Amino acid sequence: MAEESAVPPPPPRRIFWLSTFVIIVLILGAALFTYWWIWWRFEEYTDDAYVAGNMVSLTPQIHGIVVSINADETDIVEKNQLIIALDPTDATLAFEEKKAELGEALRMVIGLFERVGELKAQCEEKKATLWKSALDYEHRRTLVDFGGVSIEDFQHSEAELRRAFAALVDVEHALVAAYAQVENTTVASHPLVEKAQELLKEAYVRLQRCKIVAPVTGMVAQRNAQVGERVEAGSKLLAIVPLDEIWVYANFKEVQLKKMRIGQSVNMTADLYGHSLTYHGRITGISAGTGSVFSIIPPQNATGNWIKIVQRLPVRIAFDPEEIRKNPLRLGLSMEVTVDLHDTDGRVLPVPKMPTPVYQTDVFEQQLEGVDKVIQTIIEENVAPAFFEETYYQNL
Repeated sequence: MAEESAVPPPPPRRIFWLSTFVIIVLILGAALFTYWWIWWRFEEYTDDAYVAGNMVSLTPQIHGIVVSINADETDIVEKNQLIIALDPTDATLAFEEKKAELGEALRMVIGLFERVGELKAQCEEKKATLWKSALDYEHRRTLVDFGGVSIEDFQHSEAELRRAFAALVDVEHALVAAYAQVENTTVASHPLVEKAQELLKEAYVRLQRCKIVAPVTGMVAQRNAQVGERVEAGSKLLAIVPLDEIWVYANFKEVQLKKMRIGQSVNMTADLYGHSLTYHGRITGISAGTGSVFSIIPPQNATGNWIKIVQRLPVRIAFDPEEIRKNPLRLGLSMEVTVDLHDTDGRVLPVPKMPTPVYQTDVFEQQLEGVDKVIQTIIEENVAPAFFEETYYQNL
């Protein structure tokens, strides 16, 4: 009976498969543990990441009527390319008026210099007249006691001497006043001419601002301008997105940031291209606060119904510029980000930077190009060559 109730041993085949399964599970567990120990524990992953970048608003510096639009949405425009033109009629008329005023100022200043020369000549003439009157007076004064001249003639010579002296004093005062208007200046550097030049430059710049150019190279977006529309200074006409000036904001949970440092390498994939294309980058900074803190209505947690929520901090990641040129991205695209935490020697906070521009454009500095040549032409047309010689001013 005992032998009949004994449990029969499992068949060898079942033992083999059970042992094989256990061994496979142990191998997979060991492999996963090894992979975690070597790689996974040094990685932080998130799919809450998006492409960000600059979006440059194109705005007019003056008001005017739009007469042409040379680029539309999705077009690529080059830096300094004409995008929108405003009606230049009023600005052209004002510019021509200021050119005439500069010529008038030049001729007026020339007259001031000539007035100095004229008064100097009059001063010499008055000195000669005074010298003659003084001699006549002295001659008559010595003869009047002997009856050589009449008292009336002597009195006339005395009056003429006083008149000649007063005339000389009058001319000398006029000469001082004339000197005050031109002293230490030339025709080109006279305050009246410089003021006219500045007004001309202002009119010239206003005329140049009728041509609204692209401050950067990029793709046109959000075009609001229409032909025939009156636009005011500062109104947004369209946006230009420099596709080579983009980065990623990856929103990591606060529990993932413990080992994150500036400079750590990052691998990224975009939903646009899929996992077949990997972008490489580096962490350039970690935001100073969570998104909720910078929202319009910050959270108020000092209430009785508070519920803890894991917060996320935006981590800024820079792309490899060469990869962006080969495979461009757009603002707002979704990204998957994996940060390599092997190197933890970097800084948590960035080093303070020198006060140098991060982004800049020089297209607005070119608005004065050519105005100096215009001014020089006007000066040459209204001023004789002799007035440019230093000896002329030294002889005044």
